[in-house]
Amino acid sequence: MVSEPPLARLSVDASVPLSRTACGDWRGALRARFDNPDAIRFEGRYPASCGERTWPVAYQDPASYAARALEGLWRASGGALTGQVRSGRTPNGVTLLHEAQSLPLSDIVGDVNQWSNNVMAQQVFLTLGRLAPERVDVLSEARTSLTPMRTGQFEHSRDIVRSWWIRTFGLGQSTPVLDNGSGLSREERITPDALATLLRHAATHPRGDTFVQSLAVAGVSGTAARLAQGEDNLARGNARVKTGTLRDVTGIAGYVDANDGRRYVVVGFINHPNAPAGRPALDALLSWAAAAEPRGAD
Repeated sequence: MVSEPPLARLSVDASVPLSRTACGDWRGALRARFDNPDAIRFEGRYPASCGERTWPVAYQDPASYAARALEGLWRASGGALTGQVRSGRTPNGVTLLHEAQSLPLSDIVGDVNQWSNNVMAQQVFLTLGRLAPERVDVLSEARTSLTPMRTGQFEHSRDIVRSWWIRTFGLGQSTPVLDNGSGLSREERITPDALATLLRHAATHPRGDTFVQSLAVAGVSGTAARLAQGEDNLARGNARVKTGTLRDVTGIAGYVDANDGRRYVVVGFINHPNAPAGRPALDALLSWAAAAEPRGAD
């Protein structure tokens, strides 16, 4: 277990005991403790059947994150610090020492979709909230950057997305309920039909192919690598999807390039206390869509 970037004065358990249980809710099985800003502990076990997994987690004390990250990176590079970080506004007349530009939005979305990075997804959502209401039309334009206009806040982001949705799809289509944009909220809601509508719209966007390519490939990459196993599975390498998992919830959504030469939108949700047991059914859905026969075939 590691912190990236290395944070000063933060200890993280380097290992946890393994278990022989099925790879279900492996995050819950770890019984992680994030209540101490100086330590991250794991009181549970990790299912060996899960193999190597990545769990992006936001640091639990945002107020000290910048100072810890700066000190941790500086010390990791061999430097030494004798002073301390002070919070406040930048004084007039100071010299800019370094500036780092963000990656292109397409690269960021690719990381989010490939590895289900909840922290990054939330930051993209908050960035939308920095747009002024009168500039909400930027969401329907072929742009890869957003001009910050105000402080990012969840309520601003919700308003931006809600306004765009209603203007794009009208009141007849069920509007999604958004909370914090991370994908880890019990308050968020979207119907399978609404998600399918959104995916169809995205595929026809001027940058639609960039979005489709950002999704993990079934049986090949990202969180979809465990899907469509078997060389004879037609969905393997032909489906680009986003997986989703919460306690009592599992789902899949994306695109399947089928045997009939057409691209299909596929969405499947399972809400049940034993939702992980339904994953084979979602896998079968991908295979079924990929096996679609050309029209007119015997």
